[in-house]
Amino acid sequence: MLIYNMSIKDKKIFPSLPFSIRNSKLLKAVITFSSNIIRTKLFNTNAKRGPLFISWLCTYQCNARCKFCSTHEMNKQFPESLSRERALEIAHEIGRAKTWVVGFTGGEVLLWPHLFEVIKVLKKYGVRVYIITNGLSLKNNVDSIIKSGIDTVVVSIDSIDSQEHDQNRGKEGIYSSLMEGIEQLKNKRKGEKPTIKSTTVISRKTYSGIEKTVDRLSGIVDVVSIQPVVTDYANGPHNISEEERSSFFPEKSEEPLIIETLRRLAKKYPSFNNFYFRNIATYWFSPEKLLKLKCWSPFLRLLIMPQGEVSHCPANSKYSKKVGDLKINNLMEVWNSSEMKRHREEIRKHQNGCICWSQDASFNAFLYSLPFINKLPIFKKRS
Repeated sequence: MLIYNMSIKDKKIFPSLPFSIRNSKLLKAVITFSSNIIRTKLFNTNAKRGPLFISWLCTYQCNARCKFCSTHEMNKQFPESLSRERALEIAHEIGRAKTWVVGFTGGEVLLWPHLFEVIKVLKKYGVRVYIITNGLSLKNNVDSIIKSGIDTVVVSIDSIDSQEHDQNRGKEGIYSSLMEGIEQLKNKRKGEKPTIKSTTVISRKTYSGIEKTVDRLSGIVDVVSIQPVVTDYANGPHNISEEERSSFFPEKSEEPLIIETLRRLAKKYPSFNNFYFRNIATYWFSPEKLLKLKCWSPFLRLLIMPQGEVSHCPANSKYSKKVGDLKINNLMEVWNSSEMKRHREEIRKHQNGCICWSQDASFNAFLYSLPFINKLPIFKKRS
């Protein structure tokens, strides 16, 4: 999952990159981005550097029971199998591959026993790291978070009504625990590191109170973000059962009210005035309009699963199957695998037909806003 967070001076350059950038980090990112785009998108040859972004879905274990999440079912299907030793080796491979950002997600990342050891390795290479947590055990891990050097802590907060949030997350007391954890982190951190960010899943259940939620959270955390409820993620936790869909996905009759709500929020908070946020309603009600966006996933990112298998896209069943296995291959072997190249060939010719709007793929929306990048030529097309 990619997340928005930037300083004011960075917004004019990159309005929706994961977090505040400094010159050295920006240079490293530009080099990695340019190298991959030239080799993998323009020519579909072996990359010399690793993916710019890696999402490490480190565990399906979770201490909450969110009603819009299939994590517990995924945990039954795909038990973890990466050893501590291999996880640390992978961290070294990521660092040597010049990856810029690694985000840890789950499940609940703070339940993964190797989390902080792996992050310490990544930080030795200068990799930017963020974690996404439901916040239930945040207060018990504040010291470890600060000591490990994590850059951004993202806490899922669906509502500032504690009862509504707890009900949505299927765990009584989770709201009070996460708020206590945030306060402890703010009190113990040095300066503004780690950045504390909230992410709110907007759905049929929460859109009516979303403005109030953002108003309140703006005074609690450093950065507030929103993403729409999504589904049909083949090998990811963002999947909703058929019986729950109607309660989370809005009906067509609600479209005008939702559009007005999002418009008002974007006007009030300029950071939301971007292509991704403005088209949340489009994703829900007219997703076919988003087919025009080109996918950048196989050229920029990889997704590491708890059992060591790797994909680049959980949103399309055509591409969610593994492109490699880190129990067998090293990172660069996976990044340059024949299956990865097959995916790239289809996607670089815009034959994928994907529609996704989670923050996992928000860089598609960002790159779509840069006209020159969408006019890059495609060489050596293969059948």
